[in-house]
Amino acid sequence: MQNQKGFSLIELIVVMAIMGIAAGIAVPVYNNMKPQIRLNGAARQVMGDLMWARMRAISENNNYVIAFGEVNKILTNDTYYIYDDNDNDFSSVGIEADELVKEVVISDKYKDMGYGYAPGIKKTNNSSLLTGDAVTFNSGGASKPIWFNFKPNGSPNITGTIYLIPDEDEASGRKDRSRALSVNQTGRIKSWRYNMASNLWE
Repeated sequence: MQNQKGFSLIELIVVMAIMGIAAGIAVPVYNNMKPQIRLNGAARQVMGDLMWARMRAISENNNYVIAFGEVNKILTNDTYYIYDDNDNDFSSVGIEADELVKEVVISDKYKDMGYGYAPGIKKTNNSSLLTGDAVTFNSGGASKPIWFNFKPNGSPNITGTIYLIPDEDEASGRKDRSRALSVNQTGRIKSWRYNMASNLWE
């Protein structure tokens, strides 16, 4: 008779038990990682759109405006808008609906993510504690949202930083999953992570 090879019932039970234990460990770990994964996605989305707007400003030789939230510096809708400011008059005229080229609701694309920061967190220059709005570009006025623009040479009209955080971390004060994006004088966009070990942005 030929040798018959296969798995015994005991071997199958042992394998299934090991798989069950592995799944029991992996699922909670993944669930804990989901907010960080979504926040990283949101940061990449914003950074990509800022880079795109800067590139369009240079190639079209006119201003591209990025506006955050609603008028009067209200950020609770977690939205940003990109305007092709063909006539370069956003600073005086404000929003013109026909110039809107993109609208992104961060919390729709990345559940429970948005503008914000945990109390006691530092600014990205690590100099002092962050206070005020989670988007620090201060071009806005009483009837405008928070905004800035990329000029045809690729530089911004004003520098600033966008702070992003999971909603649950803003409520609880957790800092380690915080992200930020800053735009410097030349138009360079930098992504930041908060290091809890050093209590510094890196």
